[in-house]
Order: sequence, then C-alpha cells, then structure tokens
Amino acid sequence: MVSHRMAPRKRSLKFYLFAALTLALAGVQCSSPQKWTRSGQVLVPQVELNEELTQVTQVGDNHSPRFSPDSQKLVYTSGDRPFHSYSQIYELNLKTQKEQRLTFQGADNQDPQYVRDGKWLLYSSATDETKERPLLSKDANKDNFQGPEKYKKPMEIYLHNLEKFEVIRLTALPGFDGEAFWYDKNEGIIFTRRKNNQLFLYSMNARRPKIVRPYSRIPGNSQWSSSQDVKSHVWIHWSDTYETSELKVKWPSGYVTLLPDFDRIKKDPYYDEELNVIFFSMNHPDPKKFNVFSVHMDGACLTQWTSQGDNVEPTLSPDKTHLAFSSNRSGSYQIYLKDWPKTPPCALFKKDLK
Repeated sequence: MVSHRMAPRKRSLKFYLFAALTLALAGVQCSSPQKWTRSGQVLVPQVELNEELTQVTQVGDNHSPRFSPDSQKLVYTSGDRPFHSYSQIYELNLKTQKEQRLTFQGADNQDPQYVRDGKWLLYSSATDETKERPLLSKDANKDNFQGPEKYKKPMEIYLHNLEKFEVIRLTALPGFDGEAFWYDKNEGIIFTRRKNNQLFLYSMNARRPKIVRPYSRIPGNSQWSSSQDVKSHVWIHWSDTYETSELKVKWPSGYVTLLPDFDRIKKDPYYDEELNVIFFSMNHPDPKKFNVFSVHMDGACLTQWTSQGDNVEPTLSPDKTHLAFSSNRSGSYQIYLKDWPKTPPCALFKKDLK
C-alpha cells in the first residue's frame, strides 16, 4: 500500500501573529468575574496569587491594620502577648520597624484607625463597659445573639489624641458599638450597633456624640465603608442565621448586591475611593477559611490575593504601594504586607458607574 502524505500548508506571517496574540490574550483572566455554581467550581482569577509577603509583626495575635495618612505607619490591635492578654492598640513605623504600644487598658480594643490628619485614633474598647457592667460582660450573649463572636463583646467607641493622650468616649449604651467609619469633612461617624439580638447601622457626629440616630433600620447590617462624599458606599448584610452574608453597595442608580452567586460569608470591606474598588474577605474557595479579594464597585473583575491560611481585614495604603491584612499562616495572626503592583490588574482600573 502506498502512503500518501499531504504537503504541509504554508502559513502566512499574519496567521502566526494572530495566533501569538490569541495565546497572549488567553492568559489574561481578569476581564470580568465568571459565574460561580454550587458545584464548587473555582472561577476566581488566579493571576495575582504570587504571595511574596513581608511579615511585619512577630508576637501575639494581631488584627485590624490601618495605614496612616502618609502611608508611613500602621496601627493595629495585638493580644495574647507575654505582658498582656487583652488586645491593645500598637503603632508600627514601617521605615524604622519600631513598634509602640498606644493603649494600656484592662480589656479588649478593636478596629483602630487614624483620623483628624493622623493626630487622633478612632477605635472601640470594652474597658469602661467591663467596669460599669461586669455582669453584662460575663453574660455578653444574654440576648441570644447567634452572630459572630466579635459582636458579643461589650464595646464603646472612643477618640484618642495621640499628641496629648486625651481620650474621649463617644458612646455609652450597653452592648456592642464598633466598626466605626469616619467622614473627614464633618466628622460624622457611621458604626455597627448590636441592639437586642440584631445588628444595625447607626450614625453620630464626633462633635455632638450624645445625638445618636439609626442610619438604617434594616437588621443584619454592619461594617460600613464609603467615599467621603457619601455617593458610593458598601456594607455587609448578614442572613438571619449568620451563616452567609451579602456585599451591598450603593450605585448612583440604586442599591445592589454584588457577587450574589457566591453563597459565602463576605466581611471586612474596605472601599478605596480613588480606585473605585472594594477589598474584602470571603470564605472561598475553602468555606473553612477566608481569603482576601478585591472587586470593582460594579461587580466586575473579582480578584483573589491570598491562598495560604486564614486571611482577613485587608486595607490598601493611601499611596497605593502596599496591601496589608491579618493572616494566621504562621500559626498565629500576624500582619502582612504585599507590594502593590505598579500596573494593577484590570479589576483595579477606575471606572465610572451609571
């Protein structure tokens, strides 16, 4: 039998150029989020999972990092240390690597952040409620609250002058008051309050702290983050069972739930107004641990930034050079920095919403 072989077809230069361009474009996977199904298929782009990190804390359990306005310092809470078990507030100079303890209280502190041009701290503490209502502190869950442990602690909101060591108490209601968001222009504050067995968003002004009003009467709302002009904002809405939560946003056209196909817990939202991007934590793809994600305000370009350990509470430096978050990948929760790419992924190019 005689075998006949066809002569190879000649390919033009245009063909090879087109093929090369097609392969290059195929490697870019962050154009828009794909639909996730309950089969567990992982559809989040993996292109940003190069975890070259710098661990900046070494001792205790460390949480809630926030950058100073000049991006030169970090403030965070740290507990379970050799000289104290309660979470106290620390400040780290990123240039000198010198750490300084800022609070010396006999109770836990949460969610510190710089305000008033970095000269003050806004945070929550259990120190006064623990002294005033010791029985409430021992039975913090007397309302049969079924949500996260964080909200079971009695907390009040405080302002702390870093220059004069002046401390001003802003709230004084039994239960949890925390997760405060600060508006620079009018010194308005939106915060989470546990009332009875539900979470609500409340508002106040730091100059008139005795006037506290409900910001939203919808139960299950918490963790407010916003643009300074209040035109765009994001918050977390918990399900009735607190087994899942929704990432809610305000567009100019109305209120929207982002990533509704992810039947997971989303939490710790941090909205970067300049990039128009939300950083948050979500227990995906493994429902038993959290990873850091980002998503554009319009719900496009979901990007995963971590993969090892449990990763929570992300924040981006004002100069857009570092992403900070807390992770237990070393065995205890430490603060890590990730160099922010000079050319960000497509998820982080600013786009206007309609």
